[in-house]
Amino acid sequence: MTTAGPRTNLPPLSPQANEAGLRCRALLPLGVGLLAAASLTSCSNFKVDVNSPEPIKVDVSMRLDVYQYKGDEPGKPDAAQVSYEEAVERQRNRMAEIQRLKDNRFVAEDHRGMLHLRQKPAGDWGEYVERTVNAENEDRTLLMRKVAKDSNKPLHEVQAEQWKLRTDKAYQGEWIEVPGDKPNTFKWIQSDGPRVKKSASASDAVPDAVTPASPAPVPTGTGETKPAETGGATE
Repeated sequence: MTTAGPRTNLPPLSPQANEAGLRCRALLPLGVGLLAAASLTSCSNFKVDVNSPEPIKVDVSMRLDVYQYKGDEPGKPDAAQVSYEEAVERQRNRMAEIQRLKDNRFVAEDHRGMLHLRQKPAGDWGEYVERTVNAENEDRTLLMRKVAKDSNKPLHEVQAEQWKLRTDKAYQGEWIEVPGDKPNTFKWIQSDGPRVKKSASASDAVPDAVTPASPAPVPTGTGETKPAETGGATE
């Protein structure tokens, strides 16, 4: 028994329509082939250039200068010598003023070869005293460092030499720092006057460590002056 298929109400195709449909089916594979060929041709013609027109040039050449660090010393030998000579000149010009501060018992010589501000006067005079002490210590440090370098000695040895040299030359009544009663300690005393000592060698001596001028008169605050004390002032 044969089952009939679904019935449609469409009219039957004409012979011309059937012929056109057969031609389209015959040409379909050809159209697909042409489309694929066109796609491949388009892809083959599109090229991506991943190379630069010219190679990138990187200049890695540079000059490398190696310098030895020398702390606070100037970079050039001539500059170091000029700085040294200027410090010597400044100290010579300041010598009388430093002696006046010692005579007034404002400053003292400490165990590092430096000035110690014991008492700062009031007002503008006190500010001037402090600036003078700081400037003196800066020059002393520069000169002691140069001596240490030239003599190939540790800085603390040069400081100890300058300490002894200055305290031995201190006038009577000037405040100085001396070894304490216990090891590695120090104490302040007033000098009994210059001591007889062995002179430091010419190559090791700091130029400013010379015998100071005679004590200058001490201002009284009334426009008059009086001779500086030469003994036993108390702290």
